Amino acid sequence: MRLRNDHIIVFGGGSGIGKAIAARLAEAGASVVITGRTEEKLADACREIGSENVTYRVFDITDIARHDAFFTECEQLMGGLSGFVNAAALGTGAYTGRGYEPWDITEEEWDTLTDTNFKAAFFLMRNEIDWMKARSVRGNILNIASNAACMGIVGSYGASKLAVIKWTRALGNREGCNGIIINGIAPGATFTPMIARYAHDINQPYPRHAIGRFIRPDEIAELAFYLMSDYGEIICGHTVVADGGDKAATL
Repeated sequence: MRLRNDHIIVFGGGSGIGKAIAARLAEAGASVVITGRTEEKLADACREIGSENVTYRVFDITDIARHDAFFTECEQLMGGLSGFVNAAALGTGAYTGRGYEPWDITEEEWDTLTDTNFKAAFFLMRNEIDWMKARSVRGNILNIASNAACMGIVGSYGASKLAVIKWTRALGNREGCNGIIINGIAPGATFTPMIARYAHDINQPYPRHAIGRFIRPDEIAELAFYLMSDYGEIICGHTVVADGGDKAATL
């Protein structure tokens, strides 16, 4: 099994699931650019990954007018561009310092969350498709959603992730014939900084998952490798729910 494409941007690659995916893709031989809004975090991630295949550029996906220029910059940096991992997102709890109660969130917080998780997520995917089609690139797009989309939705985060799953399905069905394979992963509670409010140790029991533990980022990264491999092409337009049998999920 090998990667279907090997020049890849990982948006949100400075920490958590995005960083783990970047490391796995680099291990498989891909040239990878990780992106995020904080240079220090990106530099630390590159050092931690420790691969000459990985470099970083600071970029905010809400800067929609610069998407195409940024793609071209990364293409020139890597000597090609044929894959995208869309892992950049703001978690409600991590951003607000509170939970998911809809009566807690302010209008300003709502706008900030939806600007990244909903609006920018759509335009990023659309612009990636247009960029590849204009160059006849048979590429890959992998969207990181969340199993919050499978629960009762009361706030912006789950709603935005449900939209990502729906866009993945609709656009994956539409663009597979052009050689563009679009898939997604909807992780459960994965041990990353996003859930640091309640996840303090990787060995901490987590009974909400049927497997009784948190998911490790490297487990999601291995699934990402499969979905972006030559074998993974048979999955097109789907989102794999990898949530350890989360008992809170109803779908």
